[in-house]
Parts: sequence; C-alpha cells; structure tokens
Amino acid sequence: MVYLGAPMPMLSTWRSRLLARFTGSRPGSADRDVQAFEVLQRAEQIEAARRRLVSRGLIAADEQPNPIQSPDPALRPTPLKSWDVELAIEAIGSSLGHDDAILDMGSIACAMLPALSMLGYRRLHGVDLDPRIVQMPLHDVIDYSVQDMYATSFDDATFAAVTAISTLEHGIDVDRLWREVARLLRPGGLFLFSTDYWPQKIDTSATPLFDLPWTIFDTDEIIDLIDRAAGHGLHPVGGLERATLAAVEKPIHFADRDYTFLFGALARAA
Repeated sequence: MVYLGAPMPMLSTWRSRLLARFTGSRPGSADRDVQAFEVLQRAEQIEAARRRLVSRGLIAADEQPNPIQSPDPALRPTPLKSWDVELAIEAIGSSLGHDDAILDMGSIACAMLPALSMLGYRRLHGVDLDPRIVQMPLHDVIDYSVQDMYATSFDDATFAAVTAISTLEHGIDVDRLWREVARLLRPGGLFLFSTDYWPQKIDTSATPLFDLPWTIFDTDEIIDLIDRAAGHGLHPVGGLERATLAAVEKPIHFADRDYTFLFGALARAA
C-alpha cells in the first residue's frame, strides 16, 4: 500500500529541508503554503506564478524571441504550465546545488530546463521523442537529446532530480517509467511531476491528445500510481494523505474537459 500520513523515517538532510520548505510559507504570499503533493485550486494561482516567473526572468514575458523564448511557436511553453513549473523550481532550489545533475523527461516546449539554466544550474539534460527537442532554447548549454524516456542512455544513479511536467497523462506506461526513474536517480534523489487531475473520474477515452491516449487521473488512480512507485523504491516526500488530493474548482478547460493539475514529489529510497 502507498505510504500515507507522517513523513518517511530517516529523511536525509536535503529531504528534511525540502519538506520544511514545502510545509512552510513561501515569501510574498500568505496563501501559497504547499505540501509535497499539491492540487491547483484556482486559475489565479497560474497567473500569479506566471508573473513571479516573468519577474525573475525565468520565462518570457511576451512573444518576442529571446534566449528563453523559441522563435518557433511549437517550442514555446504554455503559460498554463507556470504553476507546476514554479513548484518544481522551488523544490530544486531548496534542496539541490548548481552542480547537481538534473534530467527533464518530455522536455519539448517545457520551460523547466531553460528556467533552471537561468538560475545557474549547469548539468541539465532533457529528453523527448520529438526531434525538435534539439532546437529548444539554450540548447547550446543544455544537453537535449532524442531519447525514449523508458530506456535512456544515462548511467545508473546519475541524477539528483528528474522532472516530468505534464507527461504522465499522455499514455505513459508508469511501471516502465518508475523503473527507469528509480535507476537514474541517486539514493535520496527527487522525482518531481505534474499531471492532469480531478478527484472523480472524467472520461477521456475518446479524446486522444498529440496522437496519444489522454488520462485525467482521479484520486484512486493517483493513489495507485504512487503505490506502484513505492514498489520501485520511490516514496512521497513527507507522506501522502487523501485530504491533500481534494479539489474545489476546475480551473483548466481544454479539449472540452474541465479539470485541474496535480503536482507531486517522490524520493528514491536512500
């Protein structure tokens, strides 16, 4: 069964810092307390995150080409992904050093690695099956490559963190993914992800996206995903309670569906 409730025993120092960061207040907004798992509750949270990222120079403010904005619209991140990108950046910033290796899975049109590069992280890698991945912004300093995320070329225990922003919902075989993530992470390493979510099931079986199956995960499916991750030595940072997965609004409207986003943090057993 998935580990629920109190934090895992014998948290490493960096995981303790991360948990303290996630369960405390972030500067600048009294309503931005987060946990290792968090559900987007209001559309205003996306816009607030976008403004903060823009003010820090981590995402582009407009459509004009610049070092973090591709001239190709297909390679530009959607502003909808500001909330979860910011959470992932904060998790990394609170627990990793600039020389720690980080991998982003499903990197096409994702702001994650360019933002981390702007923050001074130097060992950044991104993989995607889309060959345009090598044209992403800052590709001269970020190691982008066309790879299958289930079977990457990297050595065991290479990465301090692996991220996957809005990837799991696109027909991912999660058991194969968990196996590869567990192989790639060093002991105590962090897996940060976001995915489409609503507590009750929303049927998307007849609505593929990007020529791939599309899943809006419900609460039971998320619990099952995390339970299966535990079988590969990946556990929720700080535990996971069902109450954390509650949602009150559907701030995302896409492909005739209304839903929200979920952000999560797992750590490889030390």
